[in-house]
Amino acid sequence: MPKIHVNGLDINYKIYGEGDPLLMIMGLSFSLLDWGTELPELLSRHYKVILFDNRDAGETSQAAGTYTTAQMAEDAANLLKMLGETKAHVFGISMGGMVAQQFALNHTDQLKKLILGCTMAGGTCSQFNPPAGLGSSSILEQLFPLGFLQAHQSRIGEFLQATAPYHSQGEALIRQYQAMSTHDACSLLGKIMAPTLVITGDSDRIIPPQNSEFLAKNIPGAKLEVLTEAGHAFCFSHPETTAAAIISFLQS
Repeated sequence: MPKIHVNGLDINYKIYGEGDPLLMIMGLSFSLLDWGTELPELLSRHYKVILFDNRDAGETSQAAGTYTTAQMAEDAANLLKMLGETKAHVFGISMGGMVAQQFALNHTDQLKKLILGCTMAGGTCSQFNPPAGLGSSSILEQLFPLGFLQAHQSRIGEFLQATAPYHSQGEALIRQYQAMSTHDACSLLGKIMAPTLVITGDSDRIIPPQNSEFLAKNIPGAKLEVLTEAGHAFCFSHPETTAAAIISFLQS
């Protein structure tokens, strides 16, 4: 995959499709591979989908020291500039949703519409159950509702086996987690002016749905979409429903 040098990092990225750019920001530890193939393919029928590995994840460079979600948002903003994109829709999930909030606050001139998936504002206004067992099969029970996991266990297990080598580990994971844990936009959400869609699964055990309700209530004009029988990894388990919600929002 190609790489672009941004903020002292070599950022790994991949582009699907053509049209208005849609930048997608992944969550804690995971790489661009963890979007799977279905959701990016569905979205790429309508948009130029830009996936990338955050610093300290996948095939992007490891960071030299600690950083914040605001600095990660700067990585994303500069990546867009280097790709020649003046403005883009931005979709972030989990930690990537926190980075997307910072993008909306600090890079308003580069943002069209904002999509926040299974994420939170951080600080004291959020409820969070830290995932355990990253890189092992035990994480699956936290990412998916039991019924979905039982019905698709073999496929999900194979997917995890293929993507796990690209997940953040050791000091890199600690740095990402620190950035995520220090994110606090509780008092800043009212400053987000971009049209915003908030998506969550009704069975999310890691970042419970009430966090998305808080985001939608406090971001001016935000719309809330709750997916039924969906957990934290709804992008993988419900790609068609997710794509339909995003496309409808972006085309409205």
